[in-house]
Amino acid sequence: MENKFFESMEKRSDSELLEIVTKLRNDYQLEAVEAAELVIKNRNLSTDQIEQAKQEIIEKEISNDEKENESLSVVQKILFFIFFWGVIPWAMAGTFKANGFLKKYKDAWRFMKYGFFAFIGLNGLILLIAYLSF
Repeated sequence: MENKFFESMEKRSDSELLEIVTKLRNDYQLEAVEAAELVIKNRNLSTDQIEQAKQEIIEKEISNDEKENESLSVVQKILFFIFFWGVIPWAMAGTFKANGFLKKYKDAWRFMKYGFFAFIGLNGLILLIAYLSF
């Protein structure tokens, strides 16, 4: 029986294959993991190639961690504060999360919330001043 994942696994890099058979093993179907193992075996990787692939995995993890903890710039915070309403800022915040920028996502929603409460507070203050002036 032919493994349906073999062709797609052949297209992957050494580091991707090693990551699949080790760290991401539970995220893939058994057939896909077996296909990845078979491709690694067929490539007959040297220890240097394996070490290089492991280093690429580590660099990728570091990059993802940095990306995850990146904050919004001051300009972005101000823009989310001012433009808290509407689909566009909400969609932008959603794309932050989809692209792995979790801190940016949380910051965006926090500053939109601050903008909303500031808007409500200013309107309340204006109404109070109008009421007291008559």
